[in-house]
Amino acid sequence: MEELIENILKLVQIPSVSGRGEEIERVVALVKNDLAPKGAIIREFRFAGADPVLLLANCRGDDFDILTVGHLDVVPAKDELFAPRIENGRIYARGALDMKSPVAVNLAALAYAMNKPVRFGVLLTTDEETTSNGIKALVKNENITPRIVLDTDAGDLFTLCDKAKHPVSVRIAAAGESAHSSRPWEGVNAVRHLADCLSELAADFGDYEKGGRQPENIWQDTMVVTAFNSPTTYNVVPAEAEARVNFRLTEKISLPALEAKLDTACKRHGCTYEILLQSRGVYMDASMPEIAAYRKIAEETVGRPLKISQMCGGTDARMFADRSVIVMHSVNGENAHGDGEYVEIESVKKLLEIEKKFIDACIEKKFIDACIAGI
Repeated sequence: MEELIENILKLVQIPSVSGRGEEIERVVALVKNDLAPKGAIIREFRFAGADPVLLLANCRGDDFDILTVGHLDVVPAKDELFAPRIENGRIYARGALDMKSPVAVNLAALAYAMNKPVRFGVLLTTDEETTSNGIKALVKNENITPRIVLDTDAGDLFTLCDKAKHPVSVRIAAAGESAHSSRPWEGVNAVRHLADCLSELAADFGDYEKGGRQPENIWQDTMVVTAFNSPTTYNVVPAEAEARVNFRLTEKISLPALEAKLDTACKRHGCTYEILLQSRGVYMDASMPEIAAYRKIAEETVGRPLKISQMCGGTDARMFADRSVIVMHSVNGENAHGDGEYVEIESVKKLLEIEKKFIDACIEKKFIDACIAGI
């Protein structure tokens, strides 16, 4: 069996579910002690409130021509999903697609780049599926500066993404006054005020739903109420209500613009809000020289044009959006986070072939002459 496939199988057999410290340490040790190319420079970062971050490279220092970004953690699954099986050219297992196969590709690309005149690194986080605190702390405390970031957690072999939405999670609360539900005029219904606030906000964000209104395309600003709670009983006018809301923003709405909308709606309906989590959006353009160069190589390798699309979700690579050109391209498979998760083996091999050719192009300055500094 090819070493690349063997390494994928080793990775997916470890149930490195986000937050499971012992299993996270196991997968980190596997990468450091077994999968890392001989001679690679390995740096391990451990920040307060975050899980480990690994940086493997063929060079010392913080500047990179190419940095791949991926994660070693997975979402929870039944025990049997951590026993991989190969069937019909596919690897079935939790994490096979999201994203241990791309991680194995990136490590193999690093092995290829060893002793070559290109500054190449592989960044691996272990809490991407939950908080992404590791990458946030790394960017805050270290000066890692890649010219190009290869994000192999977005797109697929035939789809290159040039944009990813900006996620913002918000808590919205309303305070009312309790009373017996038979005499509502003596109370202030917090649930009603919160619902009115949410309805006003939803009117600006499409209010999309299966079987209901549908977007013209996926690149739309969206809002989803992910939780709603009022700690009261059936015969009391609720004095408290709280909702958790997740916004996904395109470049059309900035964070200050969102806060202005929240301010207006909350003041109108007697609510308050708190931003719980927010990251960054990725707003690249497929015509950028570095992305165009990668795309040309990928299309020649797979033998067909790549579709240019956008990503509704998010990856850790977004944390470099203020300093790097981000190329989002991955492998083929289906059912990430689902029981039938799989990756197509041939697509894994093709992605590695593309990464190797891109490394060579950077060294030889093909396609991107004068675009990549430091080579």
